[in-house]
Amino acid sequence: MPQTPRWRMILTGIVVAATGLLVPQTAAQAAPESDKIDAAVQARLAQDDKATFWVRMKGSADLSGARRAATKELKAEAVYEAKSERAKSSQEGLRTLLDARKAEYTPYWIVNAVKVTADEKLAGEIAKLPEVERIQPIRVLNVPKPDEGQAQNRVNAVEWNIDRVNAPRVWEELGDRGEGIVVANIDTGVQFDHPDLAATYRGRNPDGSYSHDYNWFDPARVCPSTAPCDNNGHGTHTMGTMVGANGIGVAPGAQWIAAKGCELNTCTDASLLAAGQWIVRPTDLNGDNPRPDLAPDIVNNSWGGDGFDPWYKEVVDSWIAAGIFPAFSNGNEGPSCRTSGSPGQYVTAYSAGAFDVNNALYARSSKGEGENGEIKPNIAAPPASTCAPRCPATATTPTPAPRWHRRTWPPRSR
Repeated sequence: MPQTPRWRMILTGIVVAATGLLVPQTAAQAAPESDKIDAAVQARLAQDDKATFWVRMKGSADLSGARRAATKELKAEAVYEAKSERAKSSQEGLRTLLDARKAEYTPYWIVNAVKVTADEKLAGEIAKLPEVERIQPIRVLNVPKPDEGQAQNRVNAVEWNIDRVNAPRVWEELGDRGEGIVVANIDTGVQFDHPDLAATYRGRNPDGSYSHDYNWFDPARVCPSTAPCDNNGHGTHTMGTMVGANGIGVAPGAQWIAAKGCELNTCTDASLLAAGQWIVRPTDLNGDNPRPDLAPDIVNNSWGGDGFDPWYKEVVDSWIAAGIFPAFSNGNEGPSCRTSGSPGQYVTAYSAGAFDVNNALYARSSKGEGENGEIKPNIAAPPASTCAPRCPATATTPTPAPRWHRRTWPPRSR
């Protein structure tokens, strides 16, 4: 890859932030059925005799063909072909059982897993299948409100954080403002017609009309129409830092698309996985007619969980194999060391920490060992007290990265 585009892609991704691997068991080493079912799922089944849970299958796809592919489009298609074929073959027995029992389920290909709603008896039957690795509970991510910050003066008509990473020098000396690059975020959505974002939305046509096919994905169908929405504000803010006009974005010449992985104040793992699939192969608004040639170059994720958790690793590895740069927040669990979060901890993920206008590390910025002992974050960027589309009315410190909370049964009283 030529030097300038690679540097441009990394710069666009990094400024926006926010154990061992499980080895498939052989049939001879298969765990007892009771050991396959997570305790939280067991508790829910005992209480209500029905639960929604994840069924993780054994084995993973070989992505070496995607890595050898000559073009980005071919890489994305090879990822899908390898992973979907693996999922289809290994999930066949499970899906046959679920169909026979008329159970509600949703299969996924980017991870070898099926989301199932079933009673205790059927869960036990599922656990007996030798191709089933484990049964896990549904998890939910909370989206906290950003902290209020103190507005900072602009530097030559750009926000201080944009100036601090020398983005204006790239614009002026290299004549490069991100043109030709497509950036996506998986977040709470984006206000597509915001004055600082409307012009760079890939779904905006030259005549001012909009085509949302392949440019917007709302897996839970939260928005009131088929147009992109943001019922929280978090996603609009992060997209503004990426590509916003009028001095608030690092790459104002890049285009953007978005997937709504967070429904309102929470992000379900189902929506995050569906969004991860869509990033590799964007579809029309009906979820049909995929176009891997329209996959983004970069995907930003300002969310994560405490400690090392490999649940999203297959998604990140799929993005890498498809030629998509994955940027993540490293977390906001500081100031202690050994507070890095996942997926930012992954070796294949590029994670960002935070510093303020005085070049001091933001106190809550997470840091420490990542996967295989790699030091994380990979870089620190300046989001503290910066303006995004909500400014100048308010300024914010870094939005704390949403944290995973494992749903417990019965639910705790509040």
